[in-house]
Amino acid sequence: MSNPDALVKVIGHEDAEAVLRLLNGSPLSTLMEAAKAADQEWTEWARAAACLQRWAETHDIHVDTQRKMGYLSCAVEGAKTIPVPMRPSLSQTVTAFLETHGLSVE
Repeated sequence: MSNPDALVKVIGHEDAEAVLRLLNGSPLSTLMEAAKAADQEWTEWARAAACLQRWAETHDIHVDTQRKMGYLSCAVEGAKTIPVPMRPSLSQTVTAFLETHGLSVE
């Protein structure tokens, strides 16, 4: 998927806009490749990316796309300690990580 309109159809307008802001000009394939590397569904990854972007904007935190993708990867790894039947969605995991640890600009 390389078309932003298709992204809107799959995850909704608000989430798609947040993902595009997170990507900051990088192609959508960046997100899809990161999700694949983490063995995640790209739609789940996109929703989590939207949560991360909105949180960063709300808290006036500016970090690059690579750093945000790394944060998502860390959230995936952290969630692996939770048994699958009890594991929250990646969006919920990212939200919990942000509430607990924040997002460093360093």
